Amino acid sequence: QGWGVRTLQRIRKNSFVMEYVGEIITSEEAERRGQVYDRQGATYLFDLDYVEDVYTVDAAHYGNISHFVNHSCDPNLQVYNVFIENLDQRLPRIALFATRPIRAGEELTFDYNMH
Repeated sequence: QGWGVRTLQRIRKNSFVMEYVGEIITSEEAERRGQVYDRQGATYLFDLDYVEDVYTVDAAHYGNISHFVNHSCDPNLQVYNVFIENLDQRLPRIALFATRPIRAGEELTFDYNMH
């Protein structure tokens, strides 16, 4: 369990909440870093495998508040691949949207094992 993130205000269903931000690295580099992170007991790797598994976002050293959002099997955020100023389908940006109305003070979560 990580730190967790709680919202200070009410969030409407289907609203954009935040982008998962980090360093864009190759999947090979992500494998290498992942082994180190596993030994440390924490990882912030997010595979960009929308079309092919070429790149990964690593939020360990560079990122935003999304780095602290925890996993839930009943999440209130859903992950979407979005394309802004870029048409390379291997490099989507990771957007988190509210799946339902979220109360002020509620913890924000998403499912790390998306399908």
